[in-house]
Formats: sequence, C-alpha cells, structure tokens
Amino acid sequence: MTKTAMTYARSRLWLGICGVGSLVTVCTVALVFGLPASFLSSSTAFGMSDLTQLSVLALMFIAWLAPFDFLGGFRLPKKFLKSEESFGNWVSSYLRAAVGQSLLFIAFAWLILVFGRWIGLRGAISMVVLAIGFCFMLRNQAMRFRRVESHAGSDKLLDSLTLIQSWRIFVPNIIVVRHRDVGFTGGIIGFGNGATIVIPQSWLETMSKAELATVIARRAVAFNSGSYYRGLAFACIWNLLGFVICTQLPNAGVDSVSALANTICGFTLWSFLGLLTLPTLSRNASLQIDHLLSKHGTPKELIFNAADSFDQMQDGEHSRPRWIEAIFHPVPSVDRRNALPKQGPAAWNVARTSLFFSWACFGVLSRAVHCNVGRPELWTMLPID
Repeated sequence: MTKTAMTYARSRLWLGICGVGSLVTVCTVALVFGLPASFLSSSTAFGMSDLTQLSVLALMFIAWLAPFDFLGGFRLPKKFLKSEESFGNWVSSYLRAAVGQSLLFIAFAWLILVFGRWIGLRGAISMVVLAIGFCFMLRNQAMRFRRVESHAGSDKLLDSLTLIQSWRIFVPNIIVVRHRDVGFTGGIIGFGNGATIVIPQSWLETMSKAELATVIARRAVAFNSGSYYRGLAFACIWNLLGFVICTQLPNAGVDSVSALANTICGFTLWSFLGLLTLPTLSRNASLQIDHLLSKHGTPKELIFNAADSFDQMQDGEHSRPRWIEAIFHPVPSVDRRNALPKQGPAAWNVARTSLFFSWACFGVLSRAVHCNVGRPELWTMLPID
C-alpha cells in the first residue's frame, strides 16, 4: 500500500485537528469535573481580582496555543516554502496580535460580567451584541488602514472591472490592501453603500486580468445576492444563541468569574459544533455563486481557472476526500466546482465569520483552526473563496 503524501494542506489539517481537539478536550474536562469553581472566584461582588483571573485565563490560552502557532505560523510555511519571513519578524507580529486579541477577550469578558451582575442575562446578551459589532467595525477600520492608495496593478484592476461590466454585474467599492501572508484573501467589509471588496495587493501581480475579474465578480455576486448579509446575520445569531444556551449549563452564568468560565467552556463546545455543521452552508453558497456567475455570462473555464489559481496561493489541495471536505472545509475544492449548486440553505462565508464573531464570547477556537493557526493576518479575516 502507498502512503498518502503529507502535503502542506494535510499537515495544516492535522495541526488544526490537534489544536481544536485539545481545546475541546480541556473544556470538556473542565465542565465535567467542575474545575472553574475549584480555581476561580464564585463571588458576585465587583473587585480587581476579576480582571486578574480573566487575565490568567487569557495567558493560559496563549500558552496552550503557542506550540500550535509556532508550527502553523512559522515551521510549516518554511518547510513547504510558503513563507520567507524570518523567525524574529514572525514572532514579533505574532506576539503583538496574540496579546492584542487576548486584551480584547479580557475586556469583553469583564464587560459581560459587569452587565451580567448589573442587569442579568439580558445585560450580558446586550454586551455580546455590542462586542460583535465592535469586532466588525474594528476589522473594517483595520482593512482601510492597510489600504494601498497607488499600486503598480492599477491598469490591470481597471481592465478587470471593464470585463466585469460586460457580465453586467454591479461591483461595490474596492480597496487594495498590503499584506505579508500569502494566504491572505481579503473579503468584504461594511454595509450598504459602505460595503467594500478587499483585494490583496499580491493578486495584482500573480493573477491574470480574467482571473482577477472572476474573483472580484464572485464577491460582487455574494454581495448583490444577499448571501453576504445572510452570512453575517447567521454568524451573529449562531454566536448569540450559543452564548445563551451555554449560560444555562450547570454552574454556568454571567455573574462570577467561575460561572463565566463555565459558560466559556460550554461556548467552546458550541463553536466546535459550528465547525462541523456551518461549512455546509458556506460550500452551498460558493456553488450557488458559481452558478450565478455562469448565468451572468462568466465562462465556466474562467471560474475553474480562477479557483485553481486561488487554490495554489492557499494550501494547494486541488481535490480532497468528500468526507474531509464535508467536515473541515467551508470552501469547495477545485474538483468540486463543477458540482450542481446545492438547493439547501446557504450563507456566504458563514462558517469562518462565526469564528471571528466568537471573539465576543472569548472564542478560543477562533484562531486554532487549520486555515489560520499561527497566522495573525488571518485571525480577523479568515481565508474565503
């Protein structure tokens, strides 16, 4: 029997499985044996110890993921020639991002405690909603801050937009942003007239005019069809629903550090459930967008070629077993692009948007999955198709 080669994509998959699996195991053990009540305060009174204990939880999170981050952010990209970044540059950017994310986690958790003690569960839920909105706006501003005003590929971008016009597809605003990670894919930010398609600067060099037009058109169709908004709405609802359910677990709640820790552990299991179920909605949306592009007149060959180029810039996995894709991948493989569009529920990028929005609930799985572990640029805007 021949052994399956341990490719970059498969290495990252196993790393993500181990990282996510370890966090899920720790949280399950903590819930079953009631560990938060043994080590954390059950007091409902305000005190500086609240911030201290939440900070300890955040530090434990950083320490636990550090080996996985090193492998996923530095070792594997180096081994498979996906990055030329030095260890010093990687570790400095990684530590800034990890500390910054942890500070947000601490702030959100502390405010949930404050509102939970003051108003009760309704107050905590309101805080989670505000935190999700803050994360959304923070990402939008971060992308606009990294905007490149003038770039060598301006002519190619204009030619691509002209080609899209021939397909009669409305394109929202577009910005080109600088980045270091080859896996950065950009996405869509904002609402309504402020909605903006984010394009990585490197695409203007690596993609042909037709491929660039096809990728931009895909995002424009996701926006025009409402699939983008469905993804945002469902991701928000998924996290809110999970948070409310997890506050009802034994010893969980929002009025003490130990109760909130139990809620966070339960929410980690809820996020894991999302990792298993939400990718189907994302894949359905991708296949439907392919179908809508074809109806607009985009040649199918262009759709496949663009998907293939996109895949090479990612993990380089042209095809994968159906069961692996069903469980772990919200983006269809290139070989699956010729499949008939699914008629079931669909919401563009909902699986990975849910992970980002889980920051509001101390979502420890948000940067432990195979696509972004150890890659800070992909923590707020996870890879999409």
